[in-house]
Amino acid sequence: MTYQYFNFGTRVIYFGSLKDELPINMSTPFSVLLPASNETECLEAGKFIPTLLEMGCMEFCCVGSESEFLHDEIDSIIEDRGAFEVVTTYDVDEVEGCEYFLFAAGGGANSLLALVSEHPNLLNGLQNAVRRIL
Repeated sequence: MTYQYFNFGTRVIYFGSLKDELPINMSTPFSVLLPASNETECLEAGKFIPTLLEMGCMEFCCVGSESEFLHDEIDSIIEDRGAFEVVTTYDVDEVEGCEYFLFAAGGGANSLLALVSEHPNLLNGLQNAVRRIL
């Protein structure tokens, strides 16, 4: 899937999936939303963490039933790299997790990356929230 993006006030939200290559033209710093519906998906998401850190990710938001597991995996990578300025959050509740991502993640950083395209409920929820505000 090609990345889609929406302008959201002063922010830009990029939508893709864990199967896509990461966008290289995002402004930094940025925050990322990672789905965590099962351990397999968490391990898949975990492969992106070093690259996302190198790209300038300042906050990882995990959402889904296994979000605490993914959150802990990301924290281990952050600790190993000494990147203690990077924030991680998790929420089992998809609505609350998405609202946090849209309105609070990164302290208002200009770019948001939502790797949720394979989760229609997350993708539609985020896109509808953006459209309501625009």
